[in-house]
Amino acid sequence: MKHTLTIALKNQSVAVERFLRVARHRGFDLTTMNLEMADEAFHVTMTVDSDKPIYLLTSQLNKLVDVKHVNVENQFQQQAI
Repeated sequence: MKHTLTIALKNQSVAVERFLRVARHRGFDLTTMNLEMADEAFHVTMTVDSDKPIYLLTSQLNKLVDVKHVNVENQFQQQAI
């Protein structure tokens, strides 16, 4: 299942590396990502894909010191071809 997340991070390049590492370690594949700088913070919109429940990722991301907030925008059910 695909999920779109919006994440606000501190303005540090290491913050981006940390949250991407968490997504990878939790077994979520990154399918799209948009990173913008605004208001002295990074704003990330990304779509991840996994059969695992999304709370496994969001709960870990919220524990990171560099993460200000995480929102799940929507979810998509993959259709079999």
